[in-house]
Amino acid sequence: MSETLLDARNLKKFFPLGGGFLRAGQFVQAVNDVDIEIGAGKTLGLVGESGCGKSTLGRLILRLIEADAGKILFDGQDVRALPRTELRSLRKRMQIIFQDPYASLNPRMTVGEAIAEPLLIHRIADAAGRTKRVDELLETVGMRPEHASRYPHEFSGGQRQRIGIARALALQPKLIVADEPVSSLDVSIQAQILNLLLELQERMGIAFLFISHDLRVVRHLSDEIAVMYLGRIVERAAAEHIYQTPQHPYTEALLSAVPIPDPTSDQERIVLSGDVPSPVDPPSGCPFHPRCPKAVDVCKVERPELKEVRPQHYSACHLGPF
Repeated sequence: MSETLLDARNLKKFFPLGGGFLRAGQFVQAVNDVDIEIGAGKTLGLVGESGCGKSTLGRLILRLIEADAGKILFDGQDVRALPRTELRSLRKRMQIIFQDPYASLNPRMTVGEAIAEPLLIHRIADAAGRTKRVDELLETVGMRPEHASRYPHEFSGGQRQRIGIARALALQPKLIVADEPVSSLDVSIQAQILNLLLELQERMGIAFLFISHDLRVVRHLSDEIAVMYLGRIVERAAAEHIYQTPQHPYTEALLSAVPIPDPTSDQERIVLSGDVPSPVDPPSGCPFHPRCPKAVDVCKVERPELKEVRPQHYSACHLGPF
């Protein structure tokens, strides 16, 4: 069991709605009472449909967005209690890889300037030392030092994401939040980037919060998986347990949608009825009950708590274990 690097408890973030008096007092319940833990050098895969609050949770952990409530302990430090001066120092150990590698890079800066910018901000090394570090980082992510003089538009999507990874590595972080880092890439390029992240983790001992809507992608990267629905964690367990014995109907539906490269497979697809409910006015009881094929009367009135249904396997469902 690895040492706990990140321990976030009861995180909550509601965004107020604008648009006049008809919406006064209404909130988007983006993250609602969420707990997560990540061990040093481990990967937690965070999965769920678009709009469930995954990216918001990642930004809350890094304090790019301020939480309304909850506690975040990173390497023993209370992140939410830190003043700005100390938070700046902590940011060296917590970095992010964004979903869109082109939008996250300044088109007016060369690749070398973009990668060196964190070193400059934190006053690490002189100009020659920063140049040397940039060359090392480019080689680490499978690119060449001469690429440093080029601009982002001169590279493919996969190359730009490698540049984003190099920038995230510049300050030698302990934790990287990878926010859908391969969703905009071709399948063959996705595999290259995922293999690169695995290699970097093995070599440098980096922990990842890997955010994705695709269970196929997180399977090969994650030690543990948390499934998120409408701002809450509905299931959490070791990766192999999630895939072999899912304990929540929502997880079962997500797994059934994962393509199997076998034309003879008779896997039955679970098609959920209806749309994802609004996070402004979530359903009473279990938030998944309007779409759940197994829902019973208690699901409509009583919200299930996330509880241990098998050893180290947690599920928020009245009907488990399955």
